[in-house]
Amino acid sequence: MDHDEKKMYNFAYTLTQTAGIKLKLERKNSTIKIKEKTSQMDIVTEQDILIEKYLACAILEKYSDHNILAEECHKDGCKNKKGYVWIIDPIDGTVNYYRFARDYAVSLALYRDGRPVFGLVYDVENDIMYSGRSKLDSAANGRKLDKLHVKKESLKKAVVSMSIRTMKELSSMGMDVFGMLSGVQAHRYLGCASLELCRVANGEYDMFISSNVYEWDIAAARILIEQCGGTIISCEKTGKAGKLFAAAFHSPKLWKEALKYLPDVWPSHLL
Repeated sequence: MDHDEKKMYNFAYTLTQTAGIKLKLERKNSTIKIKEKTSQMDIVTEQDILIEKYLACAILEKYSDHNILAEECHKDGCKNKKGYVWIIDPIDGTVNYYRFARDYAVSLALYRDGRPVFGLVYDVENDIMYSGRSKLDSAANGRKLDKLHVKKESLKKAVVSMSIRTMKELSSMGMDVFGMLSGVQAHRYLGCASLELCRVANGEYDMFISSNVYEWDIAAARILIEQCGGTIISCEKTGKAGKLFAAAFHSPKLWKEALKYLPDVWPSHLL
């Protein structure tokens, strides 16, 4: 990161925190109205749109020549454009936000020429800011996250995050998902991809697998995992514009074991 990018990071850190505070106040003072997008599991609230507009307007007011890629109103697929692209997920875990008031996050990342400069994932209710920056250590509220050591344990000692939707889809493609999960130490699902990826980065989870994420779900957490020594891979689903298969893990050994159960969805150059 050069001097200008450090200033962008400081600006983004404060902006993301402020967005989280606004979300908490909105939930306290407003009636949360939801609308289905593609299904009862894919919903949007007025607060999603409000926070996205707040973040996008603040960014473009300060950096008018930059691009925006976001979940609700800025889906022009500009992540791979030259120059700076800000990737926004205003509320990751919308169901958690409106139903439980926990386990949701504001996610903001900056990419330059298709590569991450920094990523911020703000666990709003727990007031934890996960941050990753190019060539620097990942951190949680400024505390350096430990490097992920390559463990020699087998898959049976792993904690794996995977949703029922992903299980169903991958099973229909030939994956023995229940065979894999019945052999692991524990299965977890939080309902907020960015926070689940942060749990891979800080060593709580050993693996995350999803067939139902978009770039804004994983863009900020990607650099956290990579700076901690983990791996995150993703590829676009055929015929599903923008939707991705994604996996994150800290141990290539565990991933190699998991691949015995997986269909051929990840291109060979990513494995």
